[in-house]
Amino acid sequence: NLILSTLVFITLVIYAYFTYIIAKDVSEPFVSFFFWQIENSPHLGYVMSNRSKLEVEVFGKFWIKANDIYFDFKDGFYGDKSSWIVQPFTEVKGGFELKDITNEDGIKLEEFVRNGEISEIKFHFQVNYRKVGSNKWRKSSPQKYIYKFNDNRFWLDV
Repeated sequence: NLILSTLVFITLVIYAYFTYIIAKDVSEPFVSFFFWQIENSPHLGYVMSNRSKLEVEVFGKFWIKANDIYFDFKDGFYGDKSSWIVQPFTEVKGGFELKDITNEDGIKLEEFVRNGEISEIKFHFQVNYRKVGSNKWRKSSPQKYIYKFNDNRFWLDV
C-alpha cells in the first residue's frame, strides 16, 4: 500500500511539473518572423507571429551594410521607431521595397547598387519584444538574408 501511494504521489508530481512547463511556455512572450519575395522583384513581404497567449509590443530593426556603407530605415516599423502591438496567436503582415532604403546621406540603395556595380547585398532584421506593459525585453537573433539585384533572387543567408 505504501509503494502504491508513493508511485501515485510521484506520478502526480511529474504531471504537475509538466503541466506547469506547458502553461509557462505559452504565457512567456514569443515572436517569430519571416520574409518572402513578392513577384520576382525587390519588394519583400513580411509576416510576424505572436506565438504566445499574451499581447506583445514589438520593435523591428532592418539594416544593410554594403561596401562598409550602412543603409537602414530612418523611422517607422522597420526603423525601430514605431511598434507593432500583436494580439495573442495572431500574425501581422507588411512589406517594403529594398530599393527605397537610404543611407545617412540620403542615397537610395537602388542608386548605390547601380552606381557601385554591386550585384548582391546582405541584410539583417531583428525584433525586440515584450509583454505589453512589461519592462522585460526579449531580443531575437538577427536573421540574415541575401538579395541579388541582377536576377532578383532572395534567400536566407545561412
